[in-house]
Amino acid sequence: MTKNRYASGRLIAIDGIDQSGKRTQTELLVKRVVQQGFHCAQWDFPVYETAVGRLLKAYLQGTRHDNHTIHLLYAANKWELVAKMENQLRRGCILIANRYTPSNLAYGTAHGLPLNWLHSLETGLPKADRVIILNVPTDVSFKRKSRNRDVHEEDLAYLERVRRSYLRLGKAHRWAVIDGALPTTDVSSRIWKIVAPILRSAKRTH
Repeated sequence: MTKNRYASGRLIAIDGIDQSGKRTQTELLVKRVVQQGFHCAQWDFPVYETAVGRLLKAYLQGTRHDNHTIHLLYAANKWELVAKMENQLRRGCILIANRYTPSNLAYGTAHGLPLNWLHSLETGLPKADRVIILNVPTDVSFKRKSRNRDVHEEDLAYLERVRRSYLRLGKAHRWAVIDGALPTTDVSSRIWKIVAPILRSAKRTH
């Protein structure tokens, strides 16, 4: 990941274990950013509509692969879309990502893969101006979705390792960590307090 070199564009990543509320909070944040007069785009990773994304979808539905292969694919899914992201950032767009590079780091280290290797896969991608981790206990994740869980969601022991990886990485990288088990409006308010200062130097569209 490289330092954000875009004059007015910003990239905010909302991350966390499965069913931590990422999509809901991403959508709420996008809506609020637009209301503030900014051009905003939502990214949801993995993007399953791409060639790499289809391989990842098959994996999450049960197709087996070596862990190194899986995390190469997670990184590749971003790389195949990086030109579009960079173009949006150059045009001053505020990008809100539901999962981004922190996800590959947390899930990969929980799989026992070297952190330095995982970092190398993402080096060169636009760097998030702010990373926000929604921290929820694994039992809360399961209660929010008890059926049709993917290979990650159904393995609570693995999810707990991922959750701990997020917290460990968050401390090392100074990511913001929010209690995702709080009411939706409370989580949204805490996210906005983090994001609002970042937008002060960004360019509004109106």
